[in-house]
Amino acid sequence: MPSQPPNPEVPDTTGRHPLKGPHAWVSTTYFAEGFPYTIVNSDVVKEVFRQFGASKAEIGLTALFHLPWNLKFLWGPFVDHYETKRLWLIGSEVALSAVMVALAFIVSAGQTLTIISALFVLMAMLSATHDIAIDGFYLEGLDERGQSRFVGYRAMAYRLASLLVGGPGMILIGLGGWLVGLTAMAGVMVALTIIHMVILPRVETRRHSLSRVIRAALGLRVLAVGALVAAAIAAERELSLIRPAWHAVVASVHSVPWLARLSIGGWIGMVAIGLLLALLVLLAFRRRIEKRLSGSDSHYAAAFVHFLAQPKVGRILAFVVLFRTGESFLQAMKLLFLRDEMKMTLGEYGTANGTLGVIASFLATFVGGWLIARQGLRRWIWPFVIAQNTLNLLYMLLATAGPDAPPSLAMLTAVIMAEHFGAGLGTAVFMVYLMRCCDPAHKAAHMAILTALMSVSFTIAGAASGFLTEALGYTTYFALTFVATIPGMALIFFIPYLDGRPKESVSSAAVAEH
Repeated sequence: MPSQPPNPEVPDTTGRHPLKGPHAWVSTTYFAEGFPYTIVNSDVVKEVFRQFGASKAEIGLTALFHLPWNLKFLWGPFVDHYETKRLWLIGSEVALSAVMVALAFIVSAGQTLTIISALFVLMAMLSATHDIAIDGFYLEGLDERGQSRFVGYRAMAYRLASLLVGGPGMILIGLGGWLVGLTAMAGVMVALTIIHMVILPRVETRRHSLSRVIRAALGLRVLAVGALVAAAIAAERELSLIRPAWHAVVASVHSVPWLARLSIGGWIGMVAIGLLLALLVLLAFRRRIEKRLSGSDSHYAAAFVHFLAQPKVGRILAFVVLFRTGESFLQAMKLLFLRDEMKMTLGEYGTANGTLGVIASFLATFVGGWLIARQGLRRWIWPFVIAQNTLNLLYMLLATAGPDAPPSLAMLTAVIMAEHFGAGLGTAVFMVYLMRCCDPAHKAAHMAILTALMSVSFTIAGAASGFLTEALGYTTYFALTFVATIPGMALIFFIPYLDGRPKESVSSAAVAEH
């Protein structure tokens, strides 16, 4: 359903058969996006490490597997510039299927955590690339109205994938072992790959061939990579050369008190803040960079420069980072509060939060996307954002009761469902707005930048939440989660694109000049 006249070189297959229409491919692609993401970033990884005898510290380090999603904007421009999003999408799924099959056999064979960790890292890199391709394909295959209309479908499919992994997937692992459970998950990935080979429409023309990049990399850099690998092997054999330097680094870190106390969440937070600062530096020097790029063919750099050349880009960046700050703080402490203070059992929490709450979120995102598609983002942004943020205060009211007189299970479930419903409305707003911030010439790259930035608040909130809760108590902490939403809400008065993206944006014009 593109808004532009159809390109005769690109057959439009979206309307030829119901199974090839956007209802089908939006649902299956976003299910496929959420499926490997949940495997890498859920209890599956933690249970693997636990069963292999890893310490709590080592299990905590599995949080590093999420870094490819924070860094994916670095290779987003390549997905935009080479081949098609369809090819990247299907190619990533083929590779993910192979890695998941290998993981099933290696974990069941009891191989070392080093090999297993390497496979999870590879799976994370492929899954992050898969995300870029899917988001780009969604923006290529639907016009602006269609993008708003199908927000609910994509969110619902993504959550269903999370439910499948965290529910039936974990149960199957418990009943049949790692080989049965992980092989079944790999089978789901293989089935999705075959489905997408059949139903995905061809919505864009092929761009530059990726083969020339691969040839150049093999021809010019293989020697350098080989030299680095050889040096690493030689150094590994001569551990006596490494140990003094390594111990000196560790000692210097521990000599600085705040570095010695910094948790893994804190380190990831520092990385996220560094990425944000790098974009702000690019923003400050974008005019000079644009002049340097003038007349060149630097498509990689152009994707970043064109993103930063948007009107009011500083406000866009601030809004994207701050929009979910309050929700991030809430999610960081919600489980501990409900389990320890409100005395919910794990089963009760799983039913209320993981089942009924997710259903409420499905419905809210679906309805929210439909209303935005019909009446516009400006009409609904304030009602939906207020619903998302003010419902945090329900947890403050629960905390005032204290653990001595906890509310009934029905009331706790109602609060969780209401909070999920508000969060679903906020998701509809946020996804529509992110899509409007993507330049048509750099859809995948710009969406990768935005989705990487939006997780900054989750990282920082997770690192700080425990300290704040200990210092303030749950009642004040949950009040703070609402206060943290105020800066993001205030920015709504100043951000662009609430009425849609201009047909000829600043960055689009720059692309035309190239």
